[in-house]
Amino acid sequence: MKRWSPLALVTLMLAACSQPGPTSSTPPDGNYDDVDATWTQPPSLSSQALTAGVNTLYYERALTATNGWGPIETDRSNGEQAAGDGKTLTIGGTTFPQGYGVHAPSELKYNLASTDGSSCTRFQARVGIDDEVGSRGSAVFQVWGDGEKLYDSGLMTGADAARTVDVNISGRSTLRMVVTDGGNGKSYDHADWIRPTITCTAGAALTPQTVSVPSSMRSAPFDQTRTLNVPAGSRISVVARVPGARFLLTLPNGDLLVSQPGQGKVLRLQSGAAPADPKTASTLLSGLKQPHDLVLSTQGGQAYLYVSETNRVSRYPLRNGVPDPAAGQTIVGNLPDASLPELRGSYGHALKNIAIDGSTLYVSIASATNADPADLAATPKRGAIYTYSATTPNQNGTAGTLYAQGIRNAEGLAIAPGTRDLWVAVNNRDNIAYPFHRDFDGDGSDDYGKVIPAYVDNHPPEELIRVRSGGNYGWPFCNPNPDNGVLNMPFDRDVQNNADGSRLNCDTADRVTVGMPAHSAPLGLTFWTGTGVPAAYAGGAVVGQHGSWNRTSFSGHKFVLFPKTADGLGPERDLVTGFVTDPVNKVRWGRPVDAAVAPGGGLYLSDDFSGSVYYLSPPSP
Repeated sequence: MKRWSPLALVTLMLAACSQPGPTSSTPPDGNYDDVDATWTQPPSLSSQALTAGVNTLYYERALTATNGWGPIETDRSNGEQAAGDGKTLTIGGTTFPQGYGVHAPSELKYNLASTDGSSCTRFQARVGIDDEVGSRGSAVFQVWGDGEKLYDSGLMTGADAARTVDVNISGRSTLRMVVTDGGNGKSYDHADWIRPTITCTAGAALTPQTVSVPSSMRSAPFDQTRTLNVPAGSRISVVARVPGARFLLTLPNGDLLVSQPGQGKVLRLQSGAAPADPKTASTLLSGLKQPHDLVLSTQGGQAYLYVSETNRVSRYPLRNGVPDPAAGQTIVGNLPDASLPELRGSYGHALKNIAIDGSTLYVSIASATNADPADLAATPKRGAIYTYSATTPNQNGTAGTLYAQGIRNAEGLAIAPGTRDLWVAVNNRDNIAYPFHRDFDGDGSDDYGKVIPAYVDNHPPEELIRVRSGGNYGWPFCNPNPDNGVLNMPFDRDVQNNADGSRLNCDTADRVTVGMPAHSAPLGLTFWTGTGVPAAYAGGAVVGQHGSWNRTSFSGHKFVLFPKTADGLGPERDLVTGFVTDPVNKVRWGRPVDAAVAPGGGLYLSDDFSGSVYYLSPPSP
């Protein structure tokens, strides 16, 4: 925690003394809608000093601050117009020693750039109407990051207890703490921010690096210089141009396999003298039905390549270190795809993803729809994970064992090294309806059940889940709510499918392990292990976020790392960014997909939009 400096409080008090007061006709209690006693903080005297750990905000200098009635008070309620005339911060009879006392309309804005290269990831506070106005006050608390609303309390009154705010601010450059009058006038709207803090996570800062591209590979988008942000000490280079490059697999001999669903192929990129060397591509498998995931597993002493297609999972034995195309066999057939009569040729998430633990084969059977409960009536259920034998040929896809459900579209599946834990990266639903009887968009009406773009932009989050056998993760009846943080998120009822809770009691659904920004579209999931991986990254999960298509401005479009923790995996940190040049106008030149660990501890990375495979050298220790 930061040590307190009196400079911020003294500055606020001096500023307050310079503000003009109301006329003598002002009612003694103040706070009246027809009286203007707004206050604005003078320019900041010093820069902020956010560092790794918990930063208590009122020890930091705000960039700007405004208040609806007199100055913002530190460790006191708002009081009246004079600086320091508030009382002990008190909400619902509970007193608090630290925080801000403000009056709607109010705003505090902070710069989230740290001074030590750490990433600021979390905003926390408690909020409520101060007891000094009794039941007369009301206000709405909001948290904004880079122009996007990240939290909205709805209208709070003096009858409400303090609420906890816990918001993911990863990747944001500015933070605004906003209090509005809720549309019913500002009289008596004394609002408290109790001990607001920003938590920053130590980690290697990303540095811009020019992407190294061999002259033979400089067709668009590399007909101009491209820059990506990578960890300190890393270098990034293009090692192959593969149209529609999707999932990756490094073979024991150092060769790299790449799936091309659109071409029905799996390519072999032969290793060079070093991982960063350009690769020679040849077709290993062809004539497949949208091959996607690639997994290596040894069964009975024989190493096999397992390949998922939309309608089956096949395997190919390795001969002299390379899969033998002539010796392939179907392990699971008759998996659901667009040929099902009920789907009439339309299956929204037909691509299959797999993982293997011992002799157990996990298969993701994703939903055919955005959020239609009809998917659950199919055999096998869609929006689920099933298990099969990894060794028995010609199993019927309808005869698998249901492992977990409520998982809309698990694209990345992986077993955490040294465990038997299955982790999945999930694409969540689109066009969610607002689930509260509140005014979200500020027009004064109840927005329950409406599809509001500003809400859809950030809800529901994408998911990273450690899946348990028998788990139900809510879709399409319950949606995780990220407004108070991305760990162990509570569920809201899905308005369209479960408004009264009769389809599924959301309190009984299994919580999502870690959330990701809505619509970031996670695809590949790879645990970063092996020799040469720096300790800060070892055991973490690398996820390629393919990026949004239906958001007001882009989210995703980057590779992120979920660091290994004592409990599993922590919130994401950026690993490779820079594929988007204008998020608001939606200008991009690449879309991340998957990662594979390269010899020496670096990463191969795929990008299906530019049709590229990159090599990222290991970061500095």
